[in-house]
Amino acid sequence: MISLADVNVLFPILLENHPFHRVAWDWWEDKADGQVGICLLTRLGVLRLLTNAKAMGGHPVSPDQALEAWDTLEVDPRSVFVEPIPEIDPFFRRLVRGRSTSPNLWTDAWLAALAASAGYRLTSFDRGFRHFDLAHLELLKS
Repeated sequence: MISLADVNVLFPILLENHPFHRVAWDWWEDKADGQVGICLLTRLGVLRLLTNAKAMGGHPVSPDQALEAWDTLEVDPRSVFVEPIPEIDPFFRRLVRGRSTSPNLWTDAWLAALAASAGYRLTSFDRGFRHFDLAHLELLKS
């Protein structure tokens, strides 16, 4: 089964000094070719964090360096690029209806809907994904 990786799993893979690096790296290393789903949302999230001074401990990288770092994930044989299927919208709407507002509602719900609509596992460090009641959720321990 493909595991759609959250930004908070992919970002630490690229940073050896990140507190979650070892757990994320071990998870990554355990995956076979074509088993790690990446998507446009996670790509943009990782690029945003790599160029963010706060996320990078005061040392953001240039956009060119961020793209090079992302390319190491994207060209790795474990990675497979996941496109949303047309049926994602009902999943997305179901996940956001009746929820309280929160800063990450939209992106988290969209990522969860992408995983659910395609029948993938969602892998994250974020315990908040439990609220979406996904059939296949893998929460890594930080």
